[in-house]
Amino acid sequence: MTPSLPVVSGSTSSSGQRLVQVQAVSGAVFAVFLAVHLVNQALAVLGPAGYDAAQGATRAVYQAPAVELFLVAAPLVVHLAAALARLFFFRVPVTVGPWRTRAFRLAGRFLLLVIVGHVVATRGASWSGAVPQGPRFEGLAFTFQWLPLVFWPYYLLLALAGLLHLTHGLAVATRLMGRPVLGGWGFWAVTTVGGALLVAGLIALGSGHFDVGDPMTSAYARWVQAW
Repeated sequence: MTPSLPVVSGSTSSSGQRLVQVQAVSGAVFAVFLAVHLVNQALAVLGPAGYDAAQGATRAVYQAPAVELFLVAAPLVVHLAAALARLFFFRVPVTVGPWRTRAFRLAGRFLLLVIVGHVVATRGASWSGAVPQGPRFEGLAFTFQWLPLVFWPYYLLLALAGLLHLTHGLAVATRLMGRPVLGGWGFWAVTTVGGALLVAGLIALGSGHFDVGDPMTSAYARWVQAW
């Protein structure tokens, strides 16, 4: 079964259709980075050395100025602007459509609320020069120890909302483009396996199973606590 397209009040107008298309295309471009980012988090099961090596290799690519500007930041800004425009002008309801579409919208609302803080918390450290490569394994382990009642549910929601927004969003976007992917069992397989791997990665980061010394003294911990 192919995923249902979003049911949007006002989307039958030409401006509504253009916003849907802009959001779909920008989301599909940003999906490349999001997929890499989620895979990186799942790789925490490899331990600090494997996780940091994978993060370092991928960051060298997606944090290159041209790549980050045109393939990460620009599509993200366009995607967010289109989402806000649809919310403001067409009042897209969360409760309309199949449950997958409703869950997709709820995930999008959550990501919309936290995305700016997430960018500042991850890229701000490197932009400031305090943590040039951004948070590493021990830096993320610090956040679990620092405020566990905040970061365990936050990271869990962030990872699973990002995964759902990625898989269902790609299904909808590629259907709009005439080349559907992740329909039917493909969606369920990728989302279920991906979700399990992300949870395993979070457990690896936050459980204290791997020895990273004292995370509270990491460069990222010092930067965060300096706020």
